[in-house]
Amino acid sequence: MTIIANCESCGMPLAGAEDHALADPSIPYCGYCAPEGKLPPVDERLERFTQWTMRQDGLDYQAAREKRQSPT
Repeated sequence: MTIIANCESCGMPLAGAEDHALADPSIPYCGYCAPEGKLPPVDERLERFTQWTMRQDGLDYQAAREKRQSPT
């Protein structure tokens, strides 16, 4: 698999058109971050990433929110 880009929102590898939002390689986001082709408002994205972090890392809400807000 050759990765030619990463999602500009979450960093997910975008190896082919099917990985881009709407399967459109001109959209710099993955289908998870921009299911309708553009990014939702920042507060909605932060909430979605917080919920995802809670599931992935087994963190409570506050710890997951702090992790999502801190720079990596």
